[in-house]
Amino acid sequence: MSVDLGEDFFILPTVLPKMDQKASKAAKPGSPSVTEGQRREDERQSPPHHSEQTREHGANVDVSNNVSDNGKPTNIAPSLGNEDEEGVGTCKATDVDLPHDQESYDMALLALDQGRDTHDQVLDGGHECYNDGDVVAFSETENAVTQITNPSQLSGQGNKVINIGPHSTVNIFHGTSDEPSTGPNIDSPPEDFPLAQCQDSLKSYFKTRLSNLHPLAWNETFTMKIEDIFTTVDLVTRTRQGGNIERRALPSTVDALTARPDCPQPRRILIEGNAGIGKTTEVSKLAFDWAEGRSTVLEKYDLVFPIALRKVDESQSLTEFIFDQLLPEDVPFQESDLETYLKGNDRVLIILDGFDEWARHDGHDVTKLLTGKVLRDCCLLVTTRPSHAPQLQSLMCPDTQVEITGFSQDNIRTYVHRFFTGDEAKAAALVSKMDSSLIPTGILATPIMLLLTCMMWEEKQDLVFGGRIFPLYDELVSFTIRRHCVRNNIVSDQGIPWNIRDALLCAGALAFNGLLESNLVYSKEDVVKYCSADSLQELVLLGILHRQESPSRLNPSDQFSFSHKTMQEYFAGLHFAKRLQNQTTQLNTYLKTARCVRDLENMVIFACAKLGPEADVILAHLVKIYQEEVEQFSDSFSVWLSKKEPFSLYSECRVTGNEEEFLSPSELDFFRYQVYMEIALLCFYESGCLSLVDSIFLAKGVILFSNVGPRVYNALEHVLNRLQPPSLRSIKSLWLVNTMQCFVSPVIGYLKMMNLSELNLRRACLGGHDPDTGPCARLAQQLPYLTSLRKLVLSFNNLLCSDLLVLLPSLKMLVELEELYLSGNNLAGCGKEISELPCSLRNLRVLKVYRCELKTEGVVQIATTVVQFCPKIELFDWKGNRTGPDGDSKVPDVLRGLKSYRREF
Repeated sequence: MSVDLGEDFFILPTVLPKMDQKASKAAKPGSPSVTEGQRREDERQSPPHHSEQTREHGANVDVSNNVSDNGKPTNIAPSLGNEDEEGVGTCKATDVDLPHDQESYDMALLALDQGRDTHDQVLDGGHECYNDGDVVAFSETENAVTQITNPSQLSGQGNKVINIGPHSTVNIFHGTSDEPSTGPNIDSPPEDFPLAQCQDSLKSYFKTRLSNLHPLAWNETFTMKIEDIFTTVDLVTRTRQGGNIERRALPSTVDALTARPDCPQPRRILIEGNAGIGKTTEVSKLAFDWAEGRSTVLEKYDLVFPIALRKVDESQSLTEFIFDQLLPEDVPFQESDLETYLKGNDRVLIILDGFDEWARHDGHDVTKLLTGKVLRDCCLLVTTRPSHAPQLQSLMCPDTQVEITGFSQDNIRTYVHRFFTGDEAKAAALVSKMDSSLIPTGILATPIMLLLTCMMWEEKQDLVFGGRIFPLYDELVSFTIRRHCVRNNIVSDQGIPWNIRDALLCAGALAFNGLLESNLVYSKEDVVKYCSADSLQELVLLGILHRQESPSRLNPSDQFSFSHKTMQEYFAGLHFAKRLQNQTTQLNTYLKTARCVRDLENMVIFACAKLGPEADVILAHLVKIYQEEVEQFSDSFSVWLSKKEPFSLYSECRVTGNEEEFLSPSELDFFRYQVYMEIALLCFYESGCLSLVDSIFLAKGVILFSNVGPRVYNALEHVLNRLQPPSLRSIKSLWLVNTMQCFVSPVIGYLKMMNLSELNLRRACLGGHDPDTGPCARLAQQLPYLTSLRKLVLSFNNLLCSDLLVLLPSLKMLVELEELYLSGNNLAGCGKEISELPCSLRNLRVLKVYRCELKTEGVVQIATTVVQFCPKIELFDWKGNRTGPDGDSKVPDVLRGLKSYRREF
């Protein structure tokens, strides 16, 4: 049982000197020998005195009259030296010279016996004294016992005098002295830390280094002012509501740190996003805004520490890598001072950028920080790729999860105009060209890809854009080489100079072997295994490899990296493609299973793109793995998806660690199928080789994708466009569900060429667009051709009455339809229109309109026509509408006219 003294105190067990047994028994909590009148009298008679105290946040604990049990004054004061990870530790005895003016047994304690129910008694000034082994309260962050020298500290509202024995009292004073404490410190108090100097050092660093972005991590010479180019990416915060994930837009990263109804004080924030999506830029802007004082939200943090995890060495402690990355050598404090200051401090924000780029070590300070073993009061924000999100979730148990989804189409255009400030004609020309090709694909939602496109357009306005990623990286490397040659007056009549060509081959070998070993940072010894000294120097000069000093102070040496993992994956793909041209048996070595393909997915996609028509060697291998491992999951996929509420699959399925730790068996089947199908589709698309596409995507006549982005939909549209009509007619079931934006529009145009019996467009963002040209209009054009359609799912699409009116004529033509799902749309006032459907759709067995904002009158209208025209109806789901008690009685009365009436109707 602990004593609650408010937020200013916590409880420590201590060993007390032995007390007089009779006095102890007489003064135990709840003892009838101590009356309320006696307690008040004791409080009134407590004399003013000098004292030793602990103090925190304006509350002072005054402890008076320490003597030994032989009647002599004692100079033993408690120390907090053995605090453990839970904030509870055993006090030690420390020699401190203290004044004593009474021969009495007075304890510097707030205490109670284990299991003793004295919570209210102690707070109210209960008259108790305590025994050996009792529990003592001290200030959590200020580990000091100091003497009161200013009598003003004894006054103030809310002061309490608690008598803990015949001659011992504890005074709690509210309000602190303006004068400095004269008592000796048991440990270095936080006030001794030079906070202002630390803030100045950090802010100076952030203003100097973070004001200029280095958006190309592999080219440190290329910089852009953050205020000139920064464009807000789209952010989505995810909150789990039972089995569902509720997603809502977030204005900025700073908003993830603000209170919300389900989390009044966010302290553990996980931010995830794909490679190049802008995670590092977002946290850099956050630190820069703190330094500039531009955010009231960030004012609550005295210190902000943005740490690049990829630069953290295995041997470094927390304070060592903070000093190494952020602080100058001449700061007026030591690592130990900072460590003491951080403990128990809730006004510190620590940012760990790039969890996916850090090699996890169980005993490392980073792991302890993530798991809350250390500095659990500090606010922690961590970024990662989706591949490592489940692993990170299990470590840090975040209270806030944010997903960076990239640039919206409007922000893509904004970014281009900012990039070409002063040259509006060039910006407008690029936007015009992108509008017709790249923007609809979604590939430019990734900031790094948009930047590369702008850079190349700046140099060469006759570029031909498509939707593939590989040509962009190809052009980037050529662009880098051209700049390097011009800058160094290198002239070559044979294209790329031979020394640069050799260096690029070395980069491929280095990248390939690094991926196999999950290595993103190389020592010089690692690099020289694949590169000569001249090639290494050339790669550094080109900006393809980035040189950095080792963070280890014990073993300082140069380290090298591709900085951005996608660039490493590009070069690894080139190397892998070259190896396969010479020896195809290596496929069984490196891509033995579906898991291997998943772990090396971008490398495999780049290799297919490089091989082009010759990529059949990889694609045939992918078909083989599909047939042996993946095909069996296709049925589980549709069953699982139809029974479970979806969550952010695309963000959570890229598990590179031990995924069995995080997912149930059914989820594992679901994820394995989903991820493999994405990779296979992108391999077909990037290579342009579709001779084997039927073997995977048309094997069962089913195409299913959930939670995928625009790149996958662009690839799917391209593949459908290349398929022959007989192949398209073999598609019987199409599931395109759970998208964050309406990515399905390009695919809708191919529906009439399919022989669909099932079309599932749940959560495909179909509603709220232009009624004449939007996705509902396109869908309305296609539906009349789907004469074999038996099941149509349009649930949770933000459909409005205007959208329903566009679709209604086409829906009435689906006379063979047996199941229609319209739930979760805002169809308020559309009861009459929906009630027109059963007259045409007389084969309906299932009609779902739950949570459609319908009133009683509308639901009764629909129920009446269902009873009248749909004799086969088995399920009419109307719950969750705005019917109230009146509807709860009227609707069932109508449905009793059905022969197949069931109570759950």
